Amino acid sequence: MATGDGLKARRHAREIVAELRWCGMTVPPLYVRMANEFEDLVRSGDYAAWVAANQTPALLGRRAHGAGLPGLSRLDRSRAARATAGALPGVPPA
Repeated sequence: MATGDGLKARRHAREIVAELRWCGMTVPPLYVRMANEFEDLVRSGDYAAWVAANQTPALLGRRAHGAGLPGLSRLDRSRAARATAGALPGVPPA
C-alpha cells in the first residue's frame, strides 16, 4: 500500500485530470497514470482502509476553541445586539 503522501498525490492527480478533461485540455501522461493508480486503489478497497485507519474524531475529548472562557457568551450576545440594533423596534443603535 502507498504512503499517505502518495495517496494524497494520486487523489490530487485524479482531480487535476478530471478538471483538465472537463476544460477540454490535454492531460500529461504522468497525471493520467497517477489518477489511474488512485482509481485502482479505490476499487481494491485499499484507499477506504487507509482512510479508516487514519481517521480520528474531530474533538476527541477536547472542548471547542473558546469553550469555558469567561464572558465569551456575553460577548457574543452583545455583538449580536449591535448587529441587529437598527432592525428591532425599540432597540437603539449602539
